[in-house]
Amino acid sequence: MRITALTTQIVHLDFRNCVLVRIETDAGITGLSETVMKRKTHTIERSILQLQSYLAGKDPTEIEDHWEKMYRDSFWVGGPMHATAISAVDCALWDILGKSLGAPVHKLLGGPTRKAAPVYCHCPAGSTPEEFAHNARACMERGYRAAKTTLPLFYGMRGGGQAAYSGTRGAIDRVWKETEYLDPSVFRRIREFFIAAREAAGPDFGLAVDCHGRLNLKDALRLCRALEDLDLLFIEEPVPPENVEVLARVQQGSPVPIAAGERWATIHGVRPFLERQAVDILQCDLVNCGGITGMRKIAALAEAHYVGMAPHNPNGPVATLMNLQFAASIPNFYLLETIGSEADWKLWRELLHNRIDLKDGCLPVPAAPGYGIEWNSEAAARHPYVPHDGWR
Repeated sequence: MRITALTTQIVHLDFRNCVLVRIETDAGITGLSETVMKRKTHTIERSILQLQSYLAGKDPTEIEDHWEKMYRDSFWVGGPMHATAISAVDCALWDILGKSLGAPVHKLLGGPTRKAAPVYCHCPAGSTPEEFAHNARACMERGYRAAKTTLPLFYGMRGGGQAAYSGTRGAIDRVWKETEYLDPSVFRRIREFFIAAREAAGPDFGLAVDCHGRLNLKDALRLCRALEDLDLLFIEEPVPPENVEVLARVQQGSPVPIAAGERWATIHGVRPFLERQAVDILQCDLVNCGGITGMRKIAALAEAHYVGMAPHNPNGPVATLMNLQFAASIPNFYLLETIGSEADWKLWRELLHNRIDLKDGCLPVPAAPGYGIEWNSEAAARHPYVPHDGWR
């Protein structure tokens, strides 16, 4: 079996674009994958297409060798921009391997370790604690047992952007930097949001907050202490992602678990953070950190440090199905991110022929060969690229 073609298609998914990748073979088997890097869609697509010359005529089942050569032969190694193109190719190759052997990807990796994966959804904070409480109840009514919001006041004002996603404009200026003055009352006000959501959702509902790296060390610790008695699942990216020592000091001073990793790529990018015990929960993104091959190595490294994996995945349905196979292949899986809005579920129903339903806060792991994707190409063609801007 040899690779004959690599093609891409940009598909608009509500507030982001995904790059759908197809790798075709002379055996008539096609591997499918998805990657998302908001604000860099065309750059990533070109990077993926540049790998065609290397892949043409190769055996698609020699995945480890292809990964190493795509990584090292580029010379400029490291970082999510480099790893995202590799991820897209790697994931499509695993789909081919599974289909060629008539087995789901998790079986090829020694699974299943579970038959269903617990997931959480995004929950817009809104502009008041009352709005956040209302939105948390709505998440529960859709069948979720856990939800995450972006940092209230920094994000989440009504009318600030996409209602399905909490990363919208807030009361604090979008260009405010972590080194600038921040009124200490902000942390009391943020606490009021989470008190309201906890009262509305009850003691057993999982709540988490994503800071998008917007705080400095001392402000991050203030936030952690303000929320310490509200039983949060985790506080995500409290400080910017570059500095190992600062994140480690937050983790050591926080009574709440600290999650991070969506902007780190490959075991080389993750290693110093694990060695420094800077995170409690690791959130690398399967479509940006090295694909199935890269993510498995990261998970093994995390397991050695007693750290669970909660993959970053505000992505489309193909990426989610890929993540379910990954979740079923490792012992230290924790929780999977999904958007989970009504609009996102509608897209799922439109773009996939196979039906995947939420049950008891979990998504089932498909047992069909490869990733178990039944993609609706005609529906995808109705969602062409739409440009999106963003900020911190």
